Amino acid sequence: MAVNEMTRATVLQAVLAERERQDSKWGDQTQNSDEQWTVILTEELGEVAREVYEKRSAGMFEEVIQCAAVCMAWGEAYLNRNSIAKA
Repeated sequence: MAVNEMTRATVLQAVLAERERQDSKWGDQTQNSDEQWTVILTEELGEVAREVYEKRSAGMFEEVIQCAAVCMAWGEAYLNRNSIAKA
């Protein structure tokens, strides 16, 4: 496996683990509106911005992964809402 593939696999594994953690913590969020998802993502992005602003690298990866996992959850919710609406 090439270095880029290994890095991508590591990031993807971290995002999937974070999605599992989020599901355990928050439960099903399929019915969140796009407005609610925007607020959730903005809060997570704010945490990344704080890490950048304060020049802290210790929590940067974790915060970026949380943002990616929220985007993934939003995408899942979007597809699930639209699948339910079409059924």
